[in-house]
Amino acid sequence: RFWGVYKRVAEEHDDEFLERYTGDMDIVLVFSGLFSAVSTSFIVAMESTLIPDPSDTTNALLTQLVQIGLGNFTAAGSTPVDPASTWSPHTSIV
Repeated sequence: RFWGVYKRVAEEHDDEFLERYTGDMDIVLVFSGLFSAVSTSFIVAMESTLIPDPSDTTNALLTQLVQIGLGNFTAAGSTPVDPASTWSPHTSIV
């Protein structure tokens, strides 16, 4: 008799528990999907502004060539300039 009553009460409790938390999990999954979609769209939109401009490297190398052509080896430096190594995105973008 005891185990029969226990089984019935436990099944009722388990059914309520599963129903409540299944609904909660559905809500969590919907919001995480929406968050992922919004985050992805912002990342895709901002991706082009988060890479160094290749024309900066070209300009730096041309400046170095001009300095060498003018005989100003000190201003040209002994190693090629690579602006991408010191590049960081503008603070308004990040």
